[in-house]
Amino acid sequence: MNPQAMQEAIMMMEKARKYDELIAFPERNYELRCSFCGKSQSEVDRMVTAKNVCICNECIGLCAEIIGEDEYEEISASQQKK
Repeated sequence: MNPQAMQEAIMMMEKARKYDELIAFPERNYELRCSFCGKSQSEVDRMVTAKNVCICNECIGLCAEIIGEDEYEEISASQQKK
């Protein structure tokens, strides 16, 4: 994984952790599920939630990898043009 993408993923996870600590969610009698992969909150380390959407730490990491690869390809392409 690109070091910059890894750093961005770590920063996103840290922000999610801080967000989790700031917001008290109402009691639920069900588990949240990731809107992307479908895993429940008990199957992952972290779950970032919005109004009707959730994303787990694993999907965030995968997204960061994809973005990092795209950025790497863009940099490589621009360097080849020079």
